[in-house]
Amino acid sequence: MDLLIRTSAILVILFGGPALALWARARWRRPAAWLGVGALTFTGAQALRWPLLAGLTGLFQRGWLPRPSDPLLLNLMVLSFSAGLFEETARWLGMRWAHRRQMRIGESLEDTDVLVLGLAHGGTEAFWVGLLGWIQLIAMRLMQEGALPIPSGAEGAVTTYWATPAWILWLGVLERGMAILLHIGLAFLIALGVRRRQPVWWGAAVFLHALVNGTAGYVMTRWGIWGAESVVALWALASALMILQVRRSSSGTLSRTP
Repeated sequence: MDLLIRTSAILVILFGGPALALWARARWRRPAAWLGVGALTFTGAQALRWPLLAGLTGLFQRGWLPRPSDPLLLNLMVLSFSAGLFEETARWLGMRWAHRRQMRIGESLEDTDVLVLGLAHGGTEAFWVGLLGWIQLIAMRLMQEGALPIPSGAEGAVTTYWATPAWILWLGVLERGMAILLHIGLAFLIALGVRRRQPVWWGAAVFLHALVNGTAGYVMTRWGIWGAESVVALWALASALMILQVRRSSSGTLSRTP
């Protein structure tokens, strides 16, 4: 039963987000290209971001950069800001391309387009998170069964993994759902900037993305998983309210010029 609970949760994370994006595209008959744009913006952002983070880590380890007095805080700040900067820049570029594409065929970028783009971006993130979780589950199971040797020093990690209640993974499912809602909100914020040709909204999205990641990460280090999930839930609620506000503020102000 433990393995079944873990497996089902990971599969929901792995396929749930992409399934939502596919459903929304079919439901509102939006261009299939939006799925590729959403997937590319997230994956491309990470493909550029993680080598940079690895390079910074190497510089600190070699002593080429001074060691911070609070490594945990610096790490949290760098991770949060880089996530906002890379992902929202990629989202801006993808949204701008989608907007220009619609203008070329005499159409506007509708709210349903933005919704599908946000779902595709967030669904792609969920896919990668689920894939990593699936690989971890398989490896842990093989090591538990003795089919795969446990690396030296990793015995504690294997024990901790199986000692953690399986239902915790379903908390991860809830977190992915909230993260997707946040991505939809950020997509609407970026779309507002693209429609009005005001890059300030890109800056707002970068800041908000970094703030969400930073506050959730900080609370996680202080009060644990329940505190962090509570913060994410509050941000998800704020994102839903922001979507409504952005839709009202952009009504009737869509630019027809690419």
